Amino acid sequence: MESKAQLLDSVRRLNISQVVIPQEMKNLYDYTNRSLEVDTLQSSIEEFSQIEPITVVEIDQQFYVINGVLRLTALLRSGKNEINAIVLNIDTTAEDFSLCDLIVHSQIKKEKTAKEKMKEFISIMRLENGDENPLRDRNKRYDFLSTSLGKGWSRSNVIMMVNIILWTKKNGDPLNIVERVFSGEILISQAFYVIETLAREDYSYKKEEESNILSKFLAGHFKKDKVESLIDTFNYKRKEGYTEIDVYPIKTENYEIIQGSIEEIELPEDMQLDVIFSSPIYYKLRRYGDDPNEMGWEATPKLYAKRLVDSLMKPYRRLKDTGNMFINLGETYDKGQCLAVIEHVVLEMVSRGMFYVDRIIWKKDSNKPISNQNHRFQPSYEVVLHFAKSKDFYFNRFKIKKDNIDYSVLKGCKDYGWEGVNYYVPNFYKQLRTIMSENELHDIVTVQTNTSRIKHVEGEEWHPATFSQMLPAIFLSTFCPKPTQDYTPLVFDPFNGIASTGSTALMLGYRYCGVELYPNNVDTSKRVLAESLKEYNSDAIHQIESQKVYELVA
Repeated sequence: MESKAQLLDSVRRLNISQVVIPQEMKNLYDYTNRSLEVDTLQSSIEEFSQIEPITVVEIDQQFYVINGVLRLTALLRSGKNEINAIVLNIDTTAEDFSLCDLIVHSQIKKEKTAKEKMKEFISIMRLENGDENPLRDRNKRYDFLSTSLGKGWSRSNVIMMVNIILWTKKNGDPLNIVERVFSGEILISQAFYVIETLAREDYSYKKEEESNILSKFLAGHFKKDKVESLIDTFNYKRKEGYTEIDVYPIKTENYEIIQGSIEEIELPEDMQLDVIFSSPIYYKLRRYGDDPNEMGWEATPKLYAKRLVDSLMKPYRRLKDTGNMFINLGETYDKGQCLAVIEHVVLEMVSRGMFYVDRIIWKKDSNKPISNQNHRFQPSYEVVLHFAKSKDFYFNRFKIKKDNIDYSVLKGCKDYGWEGVNYYVPNFYKQLRTIMSENELHDIVTVQTNTSRIKHVEGEEWHPATFSQMLPAIFLSTFCPKPTQDYTPLVFDPFNGIASTGSTALMLGYRYCGVELYPNNVDTSKRVLAESLKEYNSDAIHQIESQKVYELVA
């Protein structure tokens, strides 16, 4: 802010009865429990007289303290009649004059409590009444607060904090997030995420009182991605009458999970697969469990490619002549060098006689940023390798019309032990229609990783690399025959994970079989597949099918 005050005299002697502690000062700062400091100042004044003057501003022949409340209190206790004061010469009748602003500026060096910092912030930004009147010098106030509050208070954070305070003034703050920001207990970004979450249509303070999800997030029990899954689970249980069944089947007539390594198990000789879709372990990127022989940590990319393709050959031999195989892979870099992992895998597959159809680019806008030390472009894609059993692979070209569909609430299945009926909006099918309409079978598909991902429930071990169900949905909808009364196609994933591919397959009406090494992922997959089977809705599928224009290609 521009300097408005000038010294009238270096120091003036004032009658102490004319000096007033303004109510604004009392509102901003807490002077309770300061007796020890006042006692110390009183002893000093009685021995050496008043060394440091207070600062005041004159308004209507009264002198209002803007700095020096404790010194004034000590002088009053000592029975003094006069006080040394610096009197600021300032036009207090000006339209934009604010005693609060003047007080805050005079207290910059003061050690303040979290509540005092909060009150200063609210006063400077005129938020007491909800920021009803816009400030002409708002930008200067942003800059002043950014400078005076110090580290962590960038200009953008100050603006974010204004929005947080305005929202909590309107909606309440039972989690005390505003004061906790000023105390340094939580970050501004965390507080903003909390109000964003509470502003959602599917969450509220009332639900937070029941679940304590955001409270635990702020306490550091889990991160934001866990919050999303817990809220989904909470809403599902609360609204849909869902009763969680701890024991889920590992096999039904619609799906089967085989626990073990794809390298060691034997697939049934009579198994016939229509589509293989898998996102195997990437080379030297992360550990998925405690198996010392876990794939992905071979000495060279060539050895990794050989081991991966050895594993893929098992289900590939079970593909029908019209069958398709899709392998999602990401590249690996080491000390700035691309290891050409994808190329090694492609060459190994081709050398084994696999029919190589295409390389599809999966465009991802939400990839993690790379370090400035890496001199290459920001990564924004992975690849999906398309192989087939023969040139006669199944391919159903279609394009979804972009007419709007009325996705009404659908009637779901009954839950075990519950007499009611579930109702829900089929989000999976709505997202499927949107994704298929947007991509329209280009060789660059855009699916964000946070779209329609499998959500964990409380108590499950977290999987570090889930992907969107919409990715396999695009390929299954295009390259897998449609179920009929006489036959239901079988989809297979040799690296099951937590059954993202399996869930998608069941939601599209297919059968599914997956192989998974780690027992904790098997447990999660059993729940995911059981719930997906329950949520399958043929009416929603038919609704999407009616929007397609088909051209069968042999």
